[in-house]
Amino acid sequence: MSRPPRVLHVGNVANNAYLNAKFLRRAGVEADALCDEWHMISQPEWEDAPIDWNGGDPEAPLMERAAAAGWHRPEWVLSPSRWDPTNSHEFWLGTRLELLRDAPWLLRRYASLRRAAPGVPLHLTDVLRAGAWLDHHERLFGKAGPLFESYDVVQAYGIHPILLLLTGQRPFVAFEHGTMRELPFKDDWYGRLLSMAYRNAGKVVITNPDVVAAAHRLGLGPDDYVFIPHPVDETKYRPGPSELGRQLEAEGWDFVAISPSRHDWAIKGSDRMLRAFAELVLHDRPNALLMLNDWGLEVGRSRSLIAELGIERNVRWLEPLPKLRLIDAYRAADVVLDQFLIGTFGAVAPEAMACGTPVLMAFEPGLHEWCFPELPPIVDVRTPEQIYRELRRLARDQAARAELGAAGRDWVERHHGWQLVVDRLLAAYEEVTGYSQSRS
Repeated sequence: MSRPPRVLHVGNVANNAYLNAKFLRRAGVEADALCDEWHMISQPEWEDAPIDWNGGDPEAPLMERAAAAGWHRPEWVLSPSRWDPTNSHEFWLGTRLELLRDAPWLLRRYASLRRAAPGVPLHLTDVLRAGAWLDHHERLFGKAGPLFESYDVVQAYGIHPILLLLTGQRPFVAFEHGTMRELPFKDDWYGRLLSMAYRNAGKVVITNPDVVAAAHRLGLGPDDYVFIPHPVDETKYRPGPSELGRQLEAEGWDFVAISPSRHDWAIKGSDRMLRAFAELVLHDRPNALLMLNDWGLEVGRSRSLIAELGIERNVRWLEPLPKLRLIDAYRAADVVLDQFLIGTFGAVAPEAMACGTPVLMAFEPGLHEWCFPELPPIVDVRTPEQIYRELRRLARDQAARAELGAAGRDWVERHHGWQLVVDRLLAAYEEVTGYSQSRS
């Protein structure tokens, strides 16, 4: 193939498909994004439209609100023929499963998959359940076979590689964004099929450094996967003035921290952060402000702890922020507090560093040395005492904050930028399609 491949991105979880297609198009590659996820953070409007959320149903479409603000989806975003937030992987099973029992092609596909992976305990109902999901998918976007075959390569996100496995599409790239940690090892229909899909992919894109252990557990070798960072557009996430920052300064706050992470104490360590911030307010900065994301299963526990610690005046709850609003909040903050248990990062840390804001979080260097030639300038803190110590240091030392923020921006530009993402995606496509970048 002497031209760049035509690429379809399927399954726009957290706008990863949208962003990767956008980056590829910026580089002159014909790439489309099929957006079949209904949650607000997985709609393109959440990433690029100048809107507020203002509460409401998180599964409701944002297109009309964005259009009123002057933003419309690009023509390369493939949208459903109708808006149907019931497009879950389970919803249609009860109504469609019986209708699919006599589908000859599913029976043939089941037999084919059994022959291809005789050691996998695949059940006929697994394939029928996946067929029910595919059936509903096709009701919204048209027949998958002709659609997929009109592209040189399909890149599928989350558990969407199952659709490619089911249709027998070749070649395809599987993109994991945390979905490889546990899902392919679950004893259920999508666990078994997802493990097969990862093994059958032309290439697996790993975005979370720690899941390389899961890749090895699946039997994947270094030639089967490639590390590519989460797509973060550093041309948009960058230092700049902040409307929110001017407002907070006028209100008299002299140190501002923001934590955009959801409230999940067992995964994010939200309680550790709150206890550390309370110490900062009590001993060092009575006019410090902590902005929190009003999102997560344990918001109630966090609110109760804040009241118990006596820092309600110093905490401001924010509704989940569309990304243009979040950029303004990153710029307004003196530090960003991410999570304090996992040891690796998703999108929050590189987004914040791209905006020139220091990041405090649990960071395990050993998890990242295999995929980054230089480790990011993240402040590694885990316990309330460590978090407090670094908050106090940075609150007192504006020069240290500026130096750390500039180092973070520089690191993102060199090791997490959009061009690096494009280069690695094209290299993966070269392997699975035969396209040579040197001939383009």
